[in-house]
Amino acid sequence: MIRFIRGITVILLFALFGFGALFIRYCIFPLQKTKLENYETLQKSWQFFVWLLKALKIIELKIKDEEKICSIKNSIIVSTHPSFIDIVILMSIIPHSTCFVAEKLARNPFFKGMVNLLFILEVNSIDEWLGDACKKLDNGLNVIIFPMGRRHRKNEFPKIRRGTALISQKSRKNITLLNIETSSDFLQINQPIYEAGDKPVLFTLEYIGQIDTNYYLGKFQDEVTYKSEITKQISAILYKR
Repeated sequence: MIRFIRGITVILLFALFGFGALFIRYCIFPLQKTKLENYETLQKSWQFFVWLLKALKIIELKIKDEEKICSIKNSIIVSTHPSFIDIVILMSIIPHSTCFVAEKLARNPFFKGMVNLLFILEVNSIDEWLGDACKKLDNGLNVIIFPMGRRHRKNEFPKIRRGTALISQKSRKNITLLNIETSSDFLQINQPIYEAGDKPVLFTLEYIGQIDTNYYLGKFQDEVTYKSEITKQISAILYKR
């Protein structure tokens, strides 16, 4: 019975999330003057959503080095990726942030307006997504990336893609690394949205390091070597091996 109630609660929360996205995009954003205000409103709305998840005992959230994480500015942020809501948690905590989203969300009736306005689409053209990411970094935003490209469990070590290295090379922004772990599977790949278990899922977030982009650009001036080395560094720090 507890699992059933928790499952229904999660479904209702995500329905609220979808309708909330529509309301914010078409009722709140038109009243605001700048995109920066839009990002601030988005962060507050996702803070409220995370608060609801915690208040209803769907999740618990433990943040290590909270002050350091909350003060991240104008950086490329990479993180482990155990759950669908990782990005919601990260953007609720770190101000002025955006991220990559699947192109299909740009066609979703609930999210397409907000996605096209504030996020970076994972399109096939490298020039297009790279240019958009660098533009957002040039405008002072953080860009959050899950460099493995898919959700994974704690003891899984998927291959790191080289997109992060390419963005850092072009933008010359540092890379900040975060670790997210969950006490049990929640909104994992192919896991139904209503599978919320019988107790709160503990999310643990911690700061685990930073890569000085300019240092590596000076050390490895060859583009291929630079991307390879940065990708190795990201893998070593994220997976601690």
